[in-house]
Amino acid sequence: MSSKREQSIAERKARILEAARTIIARDGYDALTTRGIAEAAGVTAPTLYNLVGDKTAIISAMATASVEELWGRLHLDERGSPLAMADAILDEAYAQIMANRELNRANLIALERLGIAYAYHPARDDPGAHAARRSVEMVQYTCREAQRLGQLRGNLDAQLLAEQMFAAYRAPLDDWLHDAIDASEMLRRQRIGFYTVLAADASEEFREELLARIAKLAASQTVHPKMEKEAA
Repeated sequence: MSSKREQSIAERKARILEAARTIIARDGYDALTTRGIAEAAGVTAPTLYNLVGDKTAIISAMATASVEELWGRLHLDERGSPLAMADAILDEAYAQIMANRELNRANLIALERLGIAYAYHPARDDPGAHAARRSVEMVQYTCREAQRLGQLRGNLDAQLLAEQMFAAYRAPLDDWLHDAIDASEMLRRQRIGFYTVLAADASEEFREELLARIAKLAASQTVHPKMEKEAA
């Protein structure tokens, strides 16, 4: 395959995914059809199927691309400290969601409706599990670096810690997705979750720093505007 052909395929794939993002962000999951995506991307329906696949494959590709994009921006080895790495993972993921919140909300809802869970499971090989594994790898890198520096004692395996940190990330994301909390509260809860898991295996000095951060975050809980209105 020539480089020109490879470039052409990559460009058409990118157009297909961008068309899908535009449609789902503007009109929601129900408006997303392979015919509509093909027309918006300027390709034929057979080309769309050959390059990406059906609607499920397109939604899955969007989710995978989102996680890989986050990996590409993180540069964890340049963050200076494990705690800065952990914060960067949360902050960059939050920035990515907020950059196009309607698209990301619609995409996550679409995954649910298609039965593709963005959840960690080592034995599953679907796109949701792949994206989750990549997310766990980001946090595991952070935990291993903290162990290397003695900030984590190593009594708990880095993989186990990373899985629990991912779970602490996912629960507030689900609450935000279903409009139970706002975005800032989602990030606050995710950060508390990360720090709490790290504190379970932290050295005494690192644990004190984590507990101080948790206490500060615990004092800054926000109330969803919708809940405030209902309470009034």
